[in-house]
Amino acid sequence: MNCAAMCNTMLRSMLRMQGMTRETMVSTLDTTMAMCRMCMDACMTDADDSEVCKMCAQACQACVDACMALRDSMMKMA
Repeated sequence: MNCAAMCNTMLRSMLRMQGMTRETMVSTLDTTMAMCRMCMDACMTDADDSEVCKMCAQACQACVDACMALRDSMMKMA
């Protein structure tokens, strides 16, 4: 739930764009990736025994990958 909440906050903040600098957006992406990695690590401990945990870990990895791609594209624009 913490990971989903962070992703939702990041999305709403970046869509609003009001008062957001590139540095602020990159920082928000970094924080979101850190939260997703923490969630993924927690889910991976039970992924062999739980299909739900396995799917959660995969979703967290997909989120990290998407955030990284967005962050990389933002850095290239600088």
